[in-house]
Amino acid sequence: MPTTTGMKGRGYYDAHSKEQRAAMDAFLPWIEEAIVDLPIPPDRQTSFVILDIGSAEGRNAIYAMNRLTNKLRCVSELPICVLFNDLPTNDFNRLFANLFPDGTAALSDANIFPGAIGGTAFDSLVPPRSLHIATTFNAIGFLETKPNTRLPHYILPMGPGPLASRDGVIVTESERAPFRLQAENDLYQFYTARAEELVNGGKLLVQIFGRDDNFSTNYGIYDVLSDAILDYVEKGILPRKVYEELIFPIYFRTVDELITPIEKDERLARAFRVEKAESREVSAPFNVTLAETGDQTIWARSYTGFLRAFTEAILASALPIDLRQPDTLDNIYQQVEKRLVADPARYEFHYISVGALLTRV
Repeated sequence: MPTTTGMKGRGYYDAHSKEQRAAMDAFLPWIEEAIVDLPIPPDRQTSFVILDIGSAEGRNAIYAMNRLTNKLRCVSELPICVLFNDLPTNDFNRLFANLFPDGTAALSDANIFPGAIGGTAFDSLVPPRSLHIATTFNAIGFLETKPNTRLPHYILPMGPGPLASRDGVIVTESERAPFRLQAENDLYQFYTARAEELVNGGKLLVQIFGRDDNFSTNYGIYDVLSDAILDYVEKGILPRKVYEELIFPIYFRTVDELITPIEKDERLARAFRVEKAESREVSAPFNVTLAETGDQTIWARSYTGFLRAFTEAILASALPIDLRQPDTLDNIYQQVEKRLVADPARYEFHYISVGALLTRV
């Protein structure tokens, strides 16, 4: 079973995902430039097919697909089928509302046909040899399956950041190892599924939150959530076992880890050519606003909204049934915001965006 239940819905994720768009923008030009090399569908296949994997509520995904379909129109006038995917528990109502705001189509060309697919990124989503372009943004760092192990002294397998030390908060290498192995297997399954789905010459753009030699995207942001939860544990508001059993099953990859499955597996090496792969630090909009205004209160509020959008579902599922009311979650994220205002240096955030452009051969 998938390890997450989707992002925070009812428009919340859309409203707090400017940072994800900045990370997407770092690599969207790669796939836009590659469109000129796409094979024109044969007579028996009368349209181009694009699949975006992990579309959430759709605001960012529709933005990206509009950019790609506009470029594709420079190549061909054929109809374009644009498919949006996420877990079955995703807020697809919001996705469809975003596709047809005010009753008009958000995708800019009349000859574009959108659709949605519920399913996991690590399995087949469309028929074999039917895709011309596949994209995924900020999605496949979430593990398909949570390893059957514990992280009793932190909430994330990557471990705490270097600026946020706290007594007893640690992840050992042996504790991290099962998550690293799961992340490797997930990528293998993801690439295998895409290899089956893409036509020869088709393009795959993969972008994830990750890490480089200097920073990891988890630094600061998971530390402040960890601290807020521990604050409530120490006050007796939450039982200690909530913290000990809470795991965010997420792995932050390096650029080498992103392409290792293709280099190590003979079938994937024959299926894909790696055109480009690199990591880039992108400017998170809330950090830009802080630099421009110096307003730590606004910064903390935006930072907290960004964090809550993709962590609340996992946190809520880890709480005892009698504590799953909205007030408990609100209080935890209010404590996050208070900590950010009080000590912004402790929770310094760097968004490392890692990407690869692959061609099906």
